[in-house]
Amino acid sequence: MSLRDLLTSMLAEVEGAFAVMLMGYDCIAIDEVQQGEAGFDVQTMAVEYGTVIKEIRRTIELVGAGAMEEIVISTTGSRMIIRVLNDEFFAAFVLAKDGNLGKARYQLRMRALQLVESVS
Repeated sequence: MSLRDLLTSMLAEVEGAFAVMLMGYDCIAIDEVQQGEAGFDVQTMAVEYGTVIKEIRRTIELVGAGAMEEIVISTTGSRMIIRVLNDEFFAAFVLAKDGNLGKARYQLRMRALQLVESVS
């Protein structure tokens, strides 16, 4: 399955999802799929959050709290769940505030290996 097909399949499984993407830690999207209207620039949000994620990851490692697995960022209008895949990539779902966060978490966790393999 191609990366685009995989992301499209993941997006279709999650109610209230605006986008799902595979990102590099250089904050460049490897690929993304969007649907609906988020009301903000999803790509810019992901790039800006990518910078924050790198700092959080560095801090967690610095204090010896183990490896970072996932982060959820909630705002008044949306949620973004980010799952670390390896040292090069992370995947993220952008959801409406009332989107199915549990299903997004499940999709990211269950499809992590497939996402990495699709770009290897």
